Amino acid sequence: MVAPENSPSEDTNPERLSAHTAADSPIFESEDQESAQELDQFLDQALQTAQGEDAPRPHDGSSGNAAPPGPGLIESICWMFGVFGAHFLGIMLFLVCGVIYLIATSNISQDPDTFRKEIAQLVEGHPLEAAGVEQAVFVFIGLIAVGLRLGKRPLQKLNLQPFAFSTGFLLFICVLPLALMSGELYRIAFDAWSLVAKQIPILERFNEMQTMEIVKDMAANNSLWSLILVIAVFPAIGEELIFRGMIGRGLIARWGLVPGIVITSIMFGIVHAHPAHVIAVIPLGMFMHYVYYVTRSFWAPMLVHFMNNAFAVSMAKMATAIPESAASLGDETQPVHPLIVASAALFLAAVCVQLWKTRVKYMTPQGEEWTPGYPSTEQPPANSPVTMMREKAHPLLYAAGVFLFLIFLVSMAAFSPQQEAVTAQPEAMQLIAF
Repeated sequence: MVAPENSPSEDTNPERLSAHTAADSPIFESEDQESAQELDQFLDQALQTAQGEDAPRPHDGSSGNAAPPGPGLIESICWMFGVFGAHFLGIMLFLVCGVIYLIATSNISQDPDTFRKEIAQLVEGHPLEAAGVEQAVFVFIGLIAVGLRLGKRPLQKLNLQPFAFSTGFLLFICVLPLALMSGELYRIAFDAWSLVAKQIPILERFNEMQTMEIVKDMAANNSLWSLILVIAVFPAIGEELIFRGMIGRGLIARWGLVPGIVITSIMFGIVHAHPAHVIAVIPLGMFMHYVYYVTRSFWAPMLVHFMNNAFAVSMAKMATAIPESAASLGDETQPVHPLIVASAALFLAAVCVQLWKTRVKYMTPQGEEWTPGYPSTEQPPANSPVTMMREKAHPLLYAAGVFLFLIFLVSMAAFSPQQEAVTAQPEAMQLIAF
C-alpha cells in the first residue's frame, strides 16, 4: 500500500564520517580519537533527529546498529501534554464559533454574567458538536505534528501494510471480552475512587470529566452514525497516531518491548483524565500496542480502538432506545461474575499467544530476522532483499482459542445478572470508550 523512499546513502553513515574525521586529525592521541568519535556521533544523531531522520541502515537487509528514533521519555511526556493542548484548542475554536454565531443571530447579551450563561447553554445544548470540533482539531494537529516529527518516509515508519483477514476476525471477537473486562476494572476503580473522594471533597471535581457519562448524555439526542464518527473514528485516528505511532515508537526502541508498551499505555491512560477511566484503559492500550507490534500494521490497533468505541456508543444508544436489551450487559451497581472475567482473561491470553506465534517477521536471505537495529514495527527500506513472513500457529492453539471463546459465551449466558424489571438507565452501562 505504501511506496517508501530509498534509505540514505552509505556515504552519510555517521560512524564512518566521525571515524574519518578523527583519523585525519594529527592532534588527537588514541584516547582523544575515541572521545572525538563519540562526540561526532552524538552531534550527527542529534542533527538527524532535528531533521526528522533516523540513523542510516545497511543496504544488505541485515539488522543495523542505528540509534533509536525519537521521542525519548521527556519528549514523550511533552507529546502527552500536547494532547491536552490540542483538545483545549479544539474547545476554544468551538467557543469562538459559538460566540460568532450568537453575534450573527443577535442573541448575545452585553451583560457579562448573562453572556457566560449563554455560552454555557450553547455548550450544554450541543455537546456532540463541541466534541466533534474538539476531536477534529485534535486529529488535524496530530496528523501535522506526527508527519513533521517522523520526517522522511512517515508511512513506512508507521507501516500501513494490510494484515491477515484471520487476524482481523480474531480482533473482532476480542471486542466483547475486552469491553467487559475494562468495564469491570472501571467499576472497581470507580468504587475505590469514590471512597477517596468522600474524604477529600475537592477530588469529586474529577467526576465531571467522566467520558462515558458525556457519551451517555449525547446518545439520547443524536444519531448513532454521528456518535460513531465523533467517539470512534476520530479517537481511533488521532490517539493511535500519537501514542502507538509516535510515543510508543520511540519508547519501545529505547526501553524494549514490555517497558515501552507499559509506559506508553500509562501515558495513554493519563490523557483520559478521570482516575477510574485512566486505570480502565491502560490494559486496553497495552493490548492495542501488542497487536501493533505482532501484526506490523498500524491499521490493526486503529481497528481495535474503533471497534471498542463503536461498540460502547452502540450499547449506550441501545440503552436509550431499548433499555431491557442493554440491561443484560451489566448494571454497574453489580460486579461481573468472576467466572465471566476469568473466561474472558483466559481467552484473551490464548489470543495473545496465537498472535505471537503468527506474528509478522521480515526475513533476510540469510534467514535472519531484519530489524533497523532496535525493536520496531516499521517496514524495511524499499531496496532491501527482505521477505515478509507470517507463520501458522499449531492447530491445537486454534482449537484452544475456539474452546475458550465458547466457554466465555456460556459463562456470559449462565452468570449474567437477570433484570426482573426494566430499571436500567443509560448510566448503567459499564462499557468503556477511550
